[in-house]
Amino acid sequence: MKLSTKLLLIPTLIMSFLTLALPANAFSDVEAGCPYYVAISHLEKHGIVDGYNDGTFKPYEDINRAEALKMLTTASGLFSAKEMESLDKETARPFTDTPISAWYTTYLKSAKDAGVINGYDDGSFKPEQTITLVETLKILLESYNDIEYPEIADYLFNDTPDYEWFIAYTTYAASKGMINVYNTNTISPDQEMTRGYLAEIVYRKIMSDDYNFGKATFYGAALDGNYTASGEIFDMYAMTAAHKTLPFGTVVNVTNLANDKKVEVRITDRGPYGPGRVIDLSSGAFEKVASLGTGVINAQLEIVSTP
Repeated sequence: MKLSTKLLLIPTLIMSFLTLALPANAFSDVEAGCPYYVAISHLEKHGIVDGYNDGTFKPYEDINRAEALKMLTTASGLFSAKEMESLDKETARPFTDTPISAWYTTYLKSAKDAGVINGYDDGSFKPEQTITLVETLKILLESYNDIEYPEIADYLFNDTPDYEWFIAYTTYAASKGMINVYNTNTISPDQEMTRGYLAEIVYRKIMSDDYNFGKATFYGAALDGNYTASGEIFDMYAMTAAHKTLPFGTVVNVTNLANDKKVEVRITDRGPYGPGRVIDLSSGAFEKVASLGTGVINAQLEIVSTP
C-alpha cells in the first residue's frame, strides 16, 4: 500500500446519526451520473458523512485508514462523534505512530479497546496510509455484533482463496452485494479505496436488510418474440426482467445507483449469469433508468410483490 499524500490535511468530516434536511446533491462534485450518487447522498442526509469546506466530497480520491475508521465505526453505530469528543486524548495513544493531539486518536484507542483494530506488528497503525478493500470490510463488519457469516465456498472469487485471513469478510460482503464483482470474477481485495467506493460499501451494508444489490444488464432485439423461461413471449419494450431465482410474476423495483432513477419490472425469465449480475432488464425497462449505451449499471433491487 502506498502512502497517501492527498489526505494529510484533516478533512472536515462531521459524522452523526442526526437526520439533516439537505438536498440530495449537497456536494458540487457528486451529481447524478456519479456511480456513488445515491450512496453519498443518503449518507450525507443522515449525517454519516460530510464533505470539505469548498462544498466537495472528492469521491475519487483515496481515503486513509484514520478517516475510514471514523466513517466506518460511525456508520455501524459503534461510536458517535459526541462520544469521541468527550474522551481524554492525553491518555489515549494506542499506537506508536499516533500523535496524542491528532483528531483521530480517540477513535483509534476506542476501536482498539473494542477489538475492531489491532495495528501492525511493529506497534504502528499507519493512520495516513490508504486503506484497502479488505481492511475496510474487516473494520466495518467487526464494528457490528450481530454478523452471521455464510458458507465460504458459496462466495469464492478468482482472487480470494479460502485460506486468506479476510475470506470471512469478503464472503459476507459478497453475499449482501456490498462489493463490486468484476467481469473476471474477481473483487481486487487489496485495491486501495476511494472515498466514493467506501461510501458505497457503507450504504449497501446499511440497506442490505431491505434491498439486494448488484449489476443490472439488458437484453432486447436479438431475443424479441422468443419464448422466455416462463413460457411468455419476450417483448423488448415491456417492463419485464430475468432473475436467477425469483418466482415468475414477482414485481421488482430496480434503482440505478448512479442517478436514482427507478423502474418497476415483472420477472418472466431466467438469468443473468455473469459475475456480479443480479437482474437482466428488457431493453425498454433499461432505458427508463439508463441509456442502452451504458450496458451495465450498479442497481438496487426491492421486491414489490410476489405471485
